[in-house]
Amino acid sequence: MIEILLLLVLNSLYCIGFYICSDYGMLLEPVRSLEKYLGYWFNPIAGCITCMASLHSWPYLVMFGLDWIYIPYILSLAALNTILYNKFFND
Repeated sequence: MIEILLLLVLNSLYCIGFYICSDYGMLLEPVRSLEKYLGYWFNPIAGCITCMASLHSWPYLVMFGLDWIYIPYILSLAALNTILYNKFFND
């Protein structure tokens, strides 16, 4: 259980870092060029910090595989991403 909680925090920091680095003027700005082609479907890639939990939860799959905890993990990751980003990183 400790491993899952630690992974959740690290995964959230990864999501927030990817989101910030893909913003305009940052290192991964070219990722934003996908937005005009994908529209709404760009949100899980780098368009919405909450939506990113669905696609960027792959570290859980790598470590633990697909099991019943995966869905609650995604929901927890979405909540943690939103809380951390709004509390510490959103201006």
